[in-house]
Amino acid sequence: MSVIDFLATVNGFNAVTRDDLERIADQIEPRSYSDGDLLIRRGDAGDNMHVIKSGRVRVPLIDGATGSTKMVVHLGPGDLVGEMALLTGERRNADVIAEGDVESMVIERETLQPLLRDHPPLARFLTEILGRRLEEGGGIEWVGKYRLLGKLGEGATAKVYQGLHPGLNRVVAIKMLSHALVYDSSFKDRFLQEARTIAGLTHPNIVQIFDTEASYATYFIVMEKVSGTDLAKLLKVRKVLAAEEAMDILRQMCAALAYAHGKGIVHRDVKPANCAVDKDGTVKLMDFGIARRIQKNAAQKRAKMVEGTPRYLAPEAAVGKPVDGRADIYSLGIMAYEMVTGRVPFYSDTIRELLQMHVRKRPPDITKIRSGLPEGLVRFVNGTLVKRPDERLTDFDEIAKLLAGPGEPPELVSAAPADGGASEELLRIRYTQEAAPRVQKAMERFMGDVAGVSGVEVGHARIVPVTAGAKPNAGETQELGASGSGSWFARLAASGGTAPSTQPRNKASTRAISTLSGKPVE
Repeated sequence: MSVIDFLATVNGFNAVTRDDLERIADQIEPRSYSDGDLLIRRGDAGDNMHVIKSGRVRVPLIDGATGSTKMVVHLGPGDLVGEMALLTGERRNADVIAEGDVESMVIERETLQPLLRDHPPLARFLTEILGRRLEEGGGIEWVGKYRLLGKLGEGATAKVYQGLHPGLNRVVAIKMLSHALVYDSSFKDRFLQEARTIAGLTHPNIVQIFDTEASYATYFIVMEKVSGTDLAKLLKVRKVLAAEEAMDILRQMCAALAYAHGKGIVHRDVKPANCAVDKDGTVKLMDFGIARRIQKNAAQKRAKMVEGTPRYLAPEAAVGKPVDGRADIYSLGIMAYEMVTGRVPFYSDTIRELLQMHVRKRPPDITKIRSGLPEGLVRFVNGTLVKRPDERLTDFDEIAKLLAGPGEPPELVSAAPADGGASEELLRIRYTQEAAPRVQKAMERFMGDVAGVSGVEVGHARIVPVTAGAKPNAGETQELGASGSGSWFARLAASGGTAPSTQPRNKASTRAISTLSGKPVE
């Protein structure tokens, strides 16, 4: 089999045109090895890689702490070796040893680099190998001065790891640009733009950036690790939130946006998935990947494509107009609507129709979906969902007044439907601290199941013993002793609400979409 025909069978290279394969073949150096020979020596410069043509090799991976072999990888025909050091510029981190007779084809860096730029499938294949090795711990345990502790999650463009700065004993989140996108300049530039944007923002309601690293042929953002979850996951379990809980989240998000807008930054992707909620109830705005500087007197030329998440996109963004902080506030209004009703105001099976709804259709009256909401919250939702940016509620001082919470937790009062047909059940659970994790998981499942029943409203409170004269914290219920008067249920900061609609959800991912043209609703 010729070199060209063989390369055409190798993963990654099979995406390269035959003309380019012929040019590669002219620059490949064939080499032969006997049993026990080193194809690659640990510690040498990584200036080339091997494609195994025949025979097998073994790769012992050494534990950096103990110097002992932690695992041995065996590779054969069609496999690549040495590509990690070639891509990263690092020295070799393992020996590659022939097991019997071996034939390989050696490709130098100067031959490969132009191919990676011109053939994205090959670049994706090689860099995804490197990404998997990073994930599996194949000899890669550190990113700069940070030690990797494990993967936290991943999205379409990035993966997030938990890391540790040993000197500071600081646990961090390390966001890594997906290796499949390293050679896509638009994604790379956006990733680095996020780091530059957030690095200048220091606010208790914005996830903090600590550092950036360029390593292992990709880029990393080292940021604050939030001990909690994001609002999208919280809503998936809880379905709806109590009005006061939603208002507290909105107040914190408004504080973050007011600060960012004051620094000249528009987020452009405000949504529950980009709202981190820690165990103490602190809310932090995150993922500034498509954030931009607010342009004063921006040209009115419409963009051909617009980035964002369709369910939360402002009308002016949907038609490709330049956006400012008012677009973020519209998205926050959509988020508020979803938190207290369990549904977004606009839904369609097609992205185009959904964007048209943002531009032209009035949102359903929130008070008809969930009655009894505070007047300030209703006015906030109605004001922020106005189609025209100039007429939209955008004054943060006014917003703060609308979202101001009561000085005391609300009294436990039941508002039954007009027909008087409502019934209530109260469930009390006592448990030890050891049982708390299992109880919490069971409660989440229970609340999710019950909230899914039509016509059901769910409330949740934690009961804590308090001393005489003490006031319960928000979200807790005072438990009176045996000598106390009245019910042990004294006050309640409810967390719950009306059952959600069975309406299916649009994909909530951030994406680039074609813009629309159309007039807003009058």
